[in-house]
Amino acid sequence: MTRTRRRQGVVLFIVLFFTLLLTASIATFVKRATVDAILSRNRDAMARTEALARGGIELAKAVLIQDRLADVGSGTERLDSHKDSWARAADIPIDVGNGARLRLRIEDSGSRFNLNALFNLTPGKPGASAGAPTELFLLEFFEKVIDELPVDEKGLYDARDLVENLIDYVDHDDTRIGGGFEDDYYQKQSPPYRAANRPLLSVDELGLVEGFDPALVKVLRPYVTVYPYVNGRGVNPNTAPPHILSLIFYHDGVDFRLAKEDDVRRILEVRKNGKVFCQSAQPDECVSISDILPNVPTIYPPLGFFSDTFSVRSEARFANVERTVEAVIDRSTPSEPVLLSWKVR
Repeated sequence: MTRTRRRQGVVLFIVLFFTLLLTASIATFVKRATVDAILSRNRDAMARTEALARGGIELAKAVLIQDRLADVGSGTERLDSHKDSWARAADIPIDVGNGARLRLRIEDSGSRFNLNALFNLTPGKPGASAGAPTELFLLEFFEKVIDELPVDEKGLYDARDLVENLIDYVDHDDTRIGGGFEDDYYQKQSPPYRAANRPLLSVDELGLVEGFDPALVKVLRPYVTVYPYVNGRGVNPNTAPPHILSLIFYHDGVDFRLAKEDDVRRILEVRKNGKVFCQSAQPDECVSISDILPNVPTIYPPLGFFSDTFSVRSEARFANVERTVEAVIDRSTPSEPVLLSWKVR
């Protein structure tokens, strides 16, 4: 009897052991199946969301082309302002069904200050040369930016050094403004490189210029662009936000200076009243910049009232998944718009 009970106990133990083992295996299988199903749904959602974000870039491209063709057909001066279709499309949520949403943000190049507009291409030479007031503008600009930094960071940068280093990096020669070989610093980096001696290809490239650390580039990013690379214009008074309007650099009859707070306020007041700034005489809705800045013989670089280069940010959301595609579009040839850059986040 005792042996029988012992055998039964052993058998029961073995049965329990395998039962627990089978239960654990089933639980593991169910868990893996559940995780795989979730991953599969997430992959599908991510793919659909990214496709939607990419489609947003194509939609923005179509809007920009339509606006460009409308300008050509109007027979009047080309203008880009917040009244245009591309501007009105900004930040309007687009419901595309099944819980998916798309939001576009379109910004013309004149909404920021084009650093490349400060340099002139030199015929027969690979690089560019600084226009006459370039050094003056950059000095005031960097002083303005440094002045807005926290007190403990202001001493990290010297505006004059930043000006000379940036000009040396872009201009066509190999000699520093202050004397010496401009590649000395760059050849000591790891890996070594040389000054570009050409227009900047991206705002990120500023990080390669001597003295421009990541923290400074981050501060500069909301102010500047590099588009278009050549033949760029200055600020567009019809689209630029206040902090960019303050970078309008004009000669007041005595010297060059950045726009004053009152200048910016008057420009914004014109826009608030539904009018636009035009380069030449136009209908009643147009205002001349000379009405805001009287007796100003020179603005450097000259204001830009229209753009062919636009930055587009397409934000898509589906099933709690978000994807963003950022692109720069050149619409100068409406039949063949060109993507100058593309980034998926």
